[in-house]
Amino acid sequence: MSNCYLCNVTLEAHVDSSTKNHYEHVIPQALGGQLKTPGILCKTCGGEEFLGGKVDKPFCDIFTLITERLDIKKDRKTNSVGLDGKLHLIDSSESIDIILKDKILSNKRPEYKIDHNKKVAYVFANKKVAKSFKFKVQNELKEQVSNHSDYSIEIVSSLNDYLGVIEFPFNLVNNVFEKGFIKMAIEFALSKGVDYDTIKHLIDRENKTIKCNNNVIPYYPIAKIEEMMEYVRTGIDANFMSHSLVLFSQRRISKKGKEIKELYCFIELFGTFQYFVELSDNYIGENIEPETYAQRIIRHQDSDYKIHGLDYKDLSIVLKELGLDNKDVDGLSYEDICVKLQNIYDKKNKYIYDYKKNAKRIVDSIIRNKILNRNNDFLSMFKSLQPHFYWNMEEDTFHITFYRSRFMKEENPYSIIPEIKELYINNKEKITRYTYFKFKELGGFIEENKSV
Repeated sequence: MSNCYLCNVTLEAHVDSSTKNHYEHVIPQALGGQLKTPGILCKTCGGEEFLGGKVDKPFCDIFTLITERLDIKKDRKTNSVGLDGKLHLIDSSESIDIILKDKILSNKRPEYKIDHNKKVAYVFANKKVAKSFKFKVQNELKEQVSNHSDYSIEIVSSLNDYLGVIEFPFNLVNNVFEKGFIKMAIEFALSKGVDYDTIKHLIDRENKTIKCNNNVIPYYPIAKIEEMMEYVRTGIDANFMSHSLVLFSQRRISKKGKEIKELYCFIELFGTFQYFVELSDNYIGENIEPETYAQRIIRHQDSDYKIHGLDYKDLSIVLKELGLDNKDVDGLSYEDICVKLQNIYDKKNKYIYDYKKNAKRIVDSIIRNKILNRNNDFLSMFKSLQPHFYWNMEEDTFHITFYRSRFMKEENPYSIIPEIKELYINNKEKITRYTYFKFKELGGFIEENKSV
């Protein structure tokens, strides 16, 4: 038995239509989240009246321009809402105020642009408005251009495919944004066995909501190798378009010389929005080496994990992990058992990938590229890479203990979080440039994969 973390009601050990217990999406399903866990939140608190409607819904609305373009499947139908934004024109400093509704990008208000090279005046408006607005454009063309009769007028009622890469605006309401990230971090921590008392300061049971304690911190790649990884990811990471969660604890020495132990959750959405949530600055629980969850947003058909070839002992383990028992495969041959379990496994894991193995693939790709291209900075890069990711390079003991949490300085590991906080105060522009780069990469990825 467990309790709802928001209202403390007792939750049943099982889940069905009659129970208060339910499967809570840790990453909102409206963002393509696949991770569900029971035993942490009751149906009422997870519903529209409380966290579902007051935290998840406004948080997911922030990302509507992205989810609409990715055509993410949603469990529940929602009314279409118009979302305002800006479309930044390619090779131009100009931008157009737009509205997204029913997956159509169109102008928020009618306007026109003149291309003197093509001798075309483009009218940006929906078809109904464009008919009357067209006369205004014709009159202004006569006033502005001597050979106006050589110009044609073209109506653009949809901007979806017209101007190439769309740079998505990110209309951030801090309170909504922070609550959404904190809620995900709380639920992932609870699903991994973290005690309620550790995170209770972030929960307002009286008003049934999440508290904001200025504990959401942007990620920035302090370690050189992580900077390299981020700047090449879209080119070499097959799992770039993904969500990931990483729960970890770390000890560090404060500026006052006191040893403190903290608990964090690193969250990445759409391979782009990267933040730490500080769950506790005085963590007294067991040390947590990175506990990870990673999922693709665009599903893969083929699984990396092959069941055929496992012995019967390992098949029995897989059987239990899939929630099955021996009676489900009674009378089947070895071949038929493997086929059945592989189909169930693939269906269950078509979005899931291994966070650690994926990081290693990126690192290995960078190493190969440096070697093949005989880069002059290979040795310096290798020196920083080895302690960051390998306990022993010769034995290939790859680890992610430092990945997105620590960096090496003077042969000692340091937390990157105080460094990021200091950078945010003293050189915020550096973080802004990195954020802009991530947005641009996201826009480019969506444009290239919009037919997926």
